[in-house]
Amino acid sequence: MDKQAIFHKTKSNYAYAFDFETVHLKVRSKKNDLTAVNLWVDNEPSWVEETPGKWVWNKKEIPMAKIFSTKLYDYWFVAYKPKDYKMRYGFIVEDQTERLVFSERGFFEVEDEFFRNDINSYFSFPYIHEVDVFTAPEWVKDTVWYQIFPDRFNNGDKSNDNEKTYPWDEKKELGQHSIYGGDLRGIIDKLDYLQRLGINGIYLTPIFKAPTSHKYDTQDYFEIDPAFGTKEELRELVDKAHQRNMRVMLDAVFNHIGETSYQFQDVLKNGKASKYYQWFYFEENGEYRNFTPNMPKLRTTNPEVKEYLLSVASYWIQEVDIDGWRLDVANEVDHEFWRAFRQQVKKMKSDVYICGEIWHDSQAWLNGDQFDGVMNYPLAKPIQEWLATERIDTEEFVEEFVQALMRYGRNQNLGMMTLLDSHDTTRITSWASEDRQKVDMCFVMLLTVPGSICFYYGSEIYMSGLEDPDNRRCMEWGKITNNTNLSHFIHLRKAYPEIGSYGTHVFLTVTNYSLIFKKVADKGETYFIFNTQDDTKIELPQEMQHTRFLNLLGKEIVDTTNEIKMNANNYLILKKESR
Repeated sequence: MDKQAIFHKTKSNYAYAFDFETVHLKVRSKKNDLTAVNLWVDNEPSWVEETPGKWVWNKKEIPMAKIFSTKLYDYWFVAYKPKDYKMRYGFIVEDQTERLVFSERGFFEVEDEFFRNDINSYFSFPYIHEVDVFTAPEWVKDTVWYQIFPDRFNNGDKSNDNEKTYPWDEKKELGQHSIYGGDLRGIIDKLDYLQRLGINGIYLTPIFKAPTSHKYDTQDYFEIDPAFGTKEELRELVDKAHQRNMRVMLDAVFNHIGETSYQFQDVLKNGKASKYYQWFYFEENGEYRNFTPNMPKLRTTNPEVKEYLLSVASYWIQEVDIDGWRLDVANEVDHEFWRAFRQQVKKMKSDVYICGEIWHDSQAWLNGDQFDGVMNYPLAKPIQEWLATERIDTEEFVEEFVQALMRYGRNQNLGMMTLLDSHDTTRITSWASEDRQKVDMCFVMLLTVPGSICFYYGSEIYMSGLEDPDNRRCMEWGKITNNTNLSHFIHLRKAYPEIGSYGTHVFLTVTNYSLIFKKVADKGETYFIFNTQDDTKIELPQEMQHTRFLNLLGKEIVDTTNEIKMNANNYLILKKESR
């Protein structure tokens, strides 16, 4: 038994309250090392008199299921409802030769008389407090976001263009000072289009007054940039989106502000005499800390800064009824500020969505006191590198994908926003070297992740683009067709709930070139087959052999044998049919 590979940690993503009465528990072990893992926990009654005067802790064994197996590890899982909302517990781990108890103190023999009654040597889940249960807004897990970079999406109002506005089809000047005229009216005009596409969430990069096209250098948080429109038009956009059952999320840039802001301009004019001097970080030599040039970092521990930014967050919820805030550079702002931010905005609107931009492990922000989710780049990374760039093989994909899933609890995953690309990355079509079949495979895999998913504007027509600013080209409206593959995929996720947030992944076949898995829920299961090599025959797992399926992509019936022929870089989505 490889003891050093066995891992569990209480009050973490390995042991957390899933709801007000259920605890989710996970154990990690070396791949193919353990033959069984059982939860060892209080029985009824908790203490029994084994012999006269000798009381023993009465425990029961509950089998855990092996839910994932990767190149390195096996992952075991059980959901348990503890009596009185608290529990002391351990795990009985078995291999071919040993049967031990794994506890907070380490490993012990099951028959150890002293240890089996020493309740303080076991793991402890002290109590399920309702306030501590992580819950993202209920609507988030069903949301398909569409990220819009407003200046480059659609010009609906020529009257707010200035004399320096570039022609829409100009592709040479895409930098931060190149303005193309996209605006809020242009987004309003395309709401019906987005609804047909299957979108029910719109995420806008910053729209507040700022000198650049990207608006991350905020000049005034309380004013819509004139090139984008007015507060009334933002209110109209939100209202008309709500009429279509769409949500709207704005970008909160609270880590830094623009040099052109009146606060920083006052500091430049008055120096240390400025009442805003302590809003920023100045070194002894007079230089200031910035996020990037022209964007001085805000001191969010300053009570005045804190009050100001929280008033911004409240203002736009109250004024136009937005549904969410995406938090720019969220990991560079102090935790105490985000705790206050959550209390403030949830007081204004209890189901507002708080989504942080964090590219790495985000557990510290996802304990229920700060964010509802983050932009889940780590879960998208293996999809990109397996299907689009072919940098990793199928086994490596499963390893990284499962690791990203296991990083958080189930309820935390349901609050995530997972995306393949954005205004900060190379577009997925360019990652895939313009191979649309590979892009579609990425789209399909993205459908299966829990929580909300997000597509960058133009993904539906396979817009390409390298890193900023090339990834911010103007939307190519001339290429729009009535039916797109992406639209079909989105509607499949809605039609078959197990495909998205309501199902769990079960990997059935993993080879160097093929992957077969199913998404399973109480009311159904759907099978996925991916082939990443030349035309070939793929052996099917036994449960898929000699079975009738409906191909959800082409709507034709597929009768299987022991194997299935697959074209190069192709995929299938299959639903079992009754004969």
